[in-house]
Amino acid sequence: MSRLYDNTPLTNLPQNNINWPSVWNEDTWISKGEGVILEACIKGKSKIAVTDTSNKRVKYFVFHVQPGRVHRRKFDPNGKEIEPNFSETTKVMTGYLNSSYKTEAKGKTDKLTEQELTDLIVKQDLKKITEKTAPNNTLSLWIQESQLDKMDLDNDDIVRIKTSGYSPFIFSIGRVEGQSATVSNFAGGEQVGGSWTDKIMAMKSSVPQDVEDNEIGDDEWVSYS
Repeated sequence: MSRLYDNTPLTNLPQNNINWPSVWNEDTWISKGEGVILEACIKGKSKIAVTDTSNKRVKYFVFHVQPGRVHRRKFDPNGKEIEPNFSETTKVMTGYLNSSYKTEAKGKTDKLTEQELTDLIVKQDLKKITEKTAPNNTLSLWIQESQLDKMDLDNDDIVRIKTSGYSPFIFSIGRVEGQSATVSNFAGGEQVGGSWTDKIMAMKSSVPQDVEDNEIGDDEWVSYS
């Protein structure tokens, strides 16, 4: 059965109103770099409205998440986003009927530890705003209210998030459905209904068949059990 999406639970959250003592500009906290892509479990939600000295008002939802798998976002020389290197090694079949395999070097992994993730994206000025409502052992990630139109995300949902550079601002977010590693109902930088699986399969279509059939990645996106 298809799930109906409704952002009423988000809009009903109590709003924390912040008066910012200068001009509010997200770029202030977006460090240069690829950004990160992570799977995470939502453990809490907040709503924040920031009003700056120019009377500009920006409304945000903040998702307090428990990170799972984390990787750097990766781009080709033309600036097109590509699949991260999930592992430093890969398993290559060497026998008949997949009877044996060997491990080969694949290059430097794009995987990040939770501490590396924290060091890259947490900004202390913003943490002071969110830490009062954040559950223990979570990271707080911000997304503008306008980016979540008609999208419903609940506590304990597993989501896949891309950040804008190295910052706590969300570039795109989508729910991981069931056990399939398919991401649906995207908001932000991705079109709603986009599928991570479709993107990976599109990339694989350019790989020669004999390579694709004999190489097994050591690490891939999976949903939480």
